[in-house]
Amino acid sequence: MNELRNSKSDDQLEELLMLTEQMQEELDQKDRTIRELKMQLDESLTLNERLNSENRAGNIQALKNDLRKTKELLQSEKEKTLTAKDMIEECRDKLRQAEQERDYALSHQKKVEIPVEKSVLYQKCRNCNQTAYLKAKERYDTQREKMAGRYKAKTAMYEALMFLLIWYSASTTLFQMIQSKVFISDCRIFFGAIGTFTQTIAGWIALIGKNVAQISNGISNPVIAGIIYWLIRILICGGCLVGAGILVAFIGIKIAGLYKKYCWDMITILVTLISLEIAIYFGDWIKTVLPINMLFLLLLVQLVYVGIRWYVKGWQEARGYY
Repeated sequence: MNELRNSKSDDQLEELLMLTEQMQEELDQKDRTIRELKMQLDESLTLNERLNSENRAGNIQALKNDLRKTKELLQSEKEKTLTAKDMIEECRDKLRQAEQERDYALSHQKKVEIPVEKSVLYQKCRNCNQTAYLKAKERYDTQREKMAGRYKAKTAMYEALMFLLIWYSASTTLFQMIQSKVFISDCRIFFGAIGTFTQTIAGWIALIGKNVAQISNGISNPVIAGIIYWLIRILICGGCLVGAGILVAFIGIKIAGLYKKYCWDMITILVTLISLEIAIYFGDWIKTVLPINMLFLLLLVQLVYVGIRWYVKGWQEARGYY
C-alpha cells in the first residue's frame, strides 16, 4: 500500500510540475503582451498629443476609441494574469502537500518480505523425469572421486619429496657439522658455559642450604640435629631443583606453543636448515668478521625469526586476514 501511495504521489508531483511550467510560460507570454500594449499605448498617447496639437477632432475621437479598447484589453490581460498567478499558487500548495505526503509515506512505510519459492534444477515436481539430472550427478561424482584421488597422490608425492629433501639436508648438515672444527669448538664452549653456569648455581644453592642447615647446631641431641640438618639441605636443594625444572618446563612449553602458533610450517624448517648450514660452512669467515659463538648466533637468528613471524601474524590478524 505504501508503494502504491508513493507511485501515486510521484505521478501527482509530475502533473503539478508540468502544470506549473505551463502556467509560467503563459505568464511570460502575458507579460510580453502587456509590454507590447504599453508600447502601443505610449504610441497612441504620443499620436494623441500630436493630433491635439493639430486640432483634428475626428482623429482624436478615433484615437480615444482605440485607447478605450486598449485599456479594456489591458484590463482583461491583467485579470487573466492575476487568475494565472492564483492558479500557480494553488498548484504550488498542492505540490508542497504532495511532497509532504510522499515524505511521510517514505518515512513510515513498512517492508514486507514475500516468500518466493526457488526453483530447483531438474526437480520442479515429483512427476518430472530426472534421468538427465541423475546422469549429470553420476558424472560429477565420478570426476570428483578421480580428482580427489589425483590430489591425494600428488600430496603424498610432494610430502615424500619434501621429507627426502629435509632428511638429505639434515644428514649432510649433521655430517658437515661433525667435520667442522669451528662449530664443534663453539658447541663445546656453549654447552660448557651452560654447564659452568649450572654448576655455579648448584654450588650457591648447596652453600645456601648448608648455611641454613646450621640452625640445627643448637640442638643438643646429635641424632636429631643430624636429621634436621640433612632434612633442611634436602628440602632447599630439592625445592630449588624442582623450581628450576618447573621454570625450564614452563619456558619450553611457551616456546613450543609460540612455534606451533606462528612458525609451525615448512618455512621454519627451511630457515633452520639454511641458517645451520651457513653457520657450519661459513663459520670461519663469520668469526673473522664477527667474533661470536656460532651456536649463540643460531639461537639469536631463531629469536629474530620468531619475532618477525609473530609481528607479521599479528599484523595480518589485526587487519582481518585471518
